[in-house]
Amino acid sequence: MNHEQPILQQQIEVLNQQLQQLQSRVTSLEQAISQGNLLKLQEEQKKLPKGAGKPSDKVLNLVGGSKLLPRVSTLCFLLVVALGLRTLTDSSLLDPQIGSLLGIVYATALMFYSFFLYKKASSLAPVFAVVGALLMFSVVVETHTRFHALPSEMVYIILALTGIGMAVISYLNKAGLPIIVGTLGMCLAGVAIDYPTPFFPYMGLLLWIANILGYFATRMKRCSWLRWLLMFTTHFMLQLWGLKLGMVVLRGEEMSQPLAPDWFLPIVALIGFTFMLISMYGIIRTPEGEKVSKFDFSLPPLNAAWCYVTGMYVIHNPVDFGGPTTAAAILHFGFAQWLSYRKKTGAPGTNTFITGGAIMLCFSLPALFGSLLIPLPILSALALGISYYSRQWGSGGMRVSSYVLQAYVSLVLTLTLSGNGVSEEPTIALIVTAICGLIGIIQYRFCRKTPPPATSSYFENIDKHDRSAVFVLLAGLSDGYFMTMVVVYLGLLHYSAGGIGEIYAAIQSVSINGAAAVIMLLALFWRNKELRNVSILVTVLGGAKVFIGDMFSISGLPLLISVFSFGVAAAIESLALGRLQLVESQARKRQQELEQNQEA
Repeated sequence: MNHEQPILQQQIEVLNQQLQQLQSRVTSLEQAISQGNLLKLQEEQKKLPKGAGKPSDKVLNLVGGSKLLPRVSTLCFLLVVALGLRTLTDSSLLDPQIGSLLGIVYATALMFYSFFLYKKASSLAPVFAVVGALLMFSVVVETHTRFHALPSEMVYIILALTGIGMAVISYLNKAGLPIIVGTLGMCLAGVAIDYPTPFFPYMGLLLWIANILGYFATRMKRCSWLRWLLMFTTHFMLQLWGLKLGMVVLRGEEMSQPLAPDWFLPIVALIGFTFMLISMYGIIRTPEGEKVSKFDFSLPPLNAAWCYVTGMYVIHNPVDFGGPTTAAAILHFGFAQWLSYRKKTGAPGTNTFITGGAIMLCFSLPALFGSLLIPLPILSALALGISYYSRQWGSGGMRVSSYVLQAYVSLVLTLTLSGNGVSEEPTIALIVTAICGLIGIIQYRFCRKTPPPATSSYFENIDKHDRSAVFVLLAGLSDGYFMTMVVVYLGLLHYSAGGIGEIYAAIQSVSINGAAAVIMLLALFWRNKELRNVSILVTVLGGAKVFIGDMFSISGLPLLISVFSFGVAAAIESLALGRLQLVESQARKRQQELEQNQEA
């Protein structure tokens, strides 16, 4: 009996502990009832999945909870019906036209039924929509290419209606998947039909519709990759169309019906204008404070360059294409002006349309005037105007674009006038270089007196001190140099009876070295470090011209003058640099003394 007492005492202690636990639970339940939280506790417990802590139950919830197995099962059953129709057609039990018609009807029924499934919020709705669209595209393409049972016109109409129908399903049910699948499928199916020689007008119209639907697709669901893919596909196919037309024109061959030359320019203009509107609408719809999407921002410049290059394949007379392209450039500037009226911070969208218009003018004006030189003053003045309006509208990107445009003008002058002189139109070259050089210096002075917009991300993060304006200065100096060379060339032609090649080369070196010395003196006079750096750069160019170019191309007195000019320029710059360093050292010393006095 004695050995049973400890066991009995242990059981009593266990019972006491259980009673205490029950009492605490009853107390907590009474408090929950009194506070009205009992129903909330019950609802939370109902929401918790049973056995959620077990790894095996988690796997089951992952598969069954996401409706993966029901979707896979439905997909298999839908494909079985489609494959059954395909088997009956291949085995000649069904006529190809009847089999194709049944396939089209079946695919249409699936897409139509998916609309009602979306209305009911069924998890099987995406399966019916995607399978129906893909079956429609595959049946139509195969029926046309393999059985020749559908004409091209009907195929393009069916593809377009399918894409539009899927877009309607997405729009009415706020679902992004159908419009993405429909747009991408109609684009790829349209390209695959009769490739590489489709009936290009129908294909162009189909791609036009696809790009419009792609815009609405990305508004419903973020998928920029779709818009980029559609744009590059459209550009590629229309580029192929223009290339084929150009080759036929050059060879003098008879124009085939699929090429349809009369349709080319209207479709290019339609798609180009649509891209402009898509970019404009995307910029307008961007909320305040958010960045414009990269696609909407890049579209006008890319579209401008593509339209001109594509058209030049077909229109080999540049003047005929220069006028409409110039008008399109002015339209770009009009869009930029309209966007500036919104008075939003940073003037979003103005720079991209200004850049697109400038690109068009760079291409169209030389074609319109029949010369590379004559349009350059217009482009140089345009760069100055863009720089001015960038400050008025608060767009830092426009200011950068003006720098690039002014540098482009100088580059064209360099490529046109470099060498041993101006062989054609020296008077025009003199006027053009003088105007461009003067405008370049005026723009540089304007930029140095007027700081860039404070809200520009480029000048805030990349170029805080606006050092990029030095390229405008270099452009203006380069234009002035070529103006001097034109004057020298005309003088040598008038007064020199013999060859002018070596003399002209020596005077080029003297001009470069003299310009470097003058700029260094101006840097000393104005205490300008930027001019000092420019002078050093010009000196390096002059040294390369003398010791790499002149040493191996000229001799005698011209070479002596060339080397002597570099030595004089180097001596002047050395003295100026020493004086400039002394002045800077004294200025720093005075500043330190002033700071010490203030501290004291």
